[in-house]
Amino acid sequence: MTLLKNKPLLLFIILWLHISLLDLFFMTYSGPVFLWTENLRLETVFVHSLIALCGVALYILLTKAKQEYIAGNLNIGDKTWLLCSLMLILSIGYTLA
Repeated sequence: MTLLKNKPLLLFIILWLHISLLDLFFMTYSGPVFLWTENLRLETVFVHSLIALCGVALYILLTKAKQEYIAGNLNIGDKTWLLCSLMLILSIGYTLA
């Protein structure tokens, strides 16, 4: 089993690295401040892993739902699509505000 064929594992690694690198430093007027000791604490690694696991779980859930929808075993009504669209618009608006 290669790493490229195991998409959830690859997604976990990419998400974990992305989150860890984003949390590694922040910029000030004097330049970057690196948080090596804080980023290597067990609690920080656990939180980064938990966030990456949530992302992988969402990916797996959506992939299974897509397979069921394509197979015809899952019917989604118009009100559900409307609600999802409304939630997407509200989340974009909240992010931009």
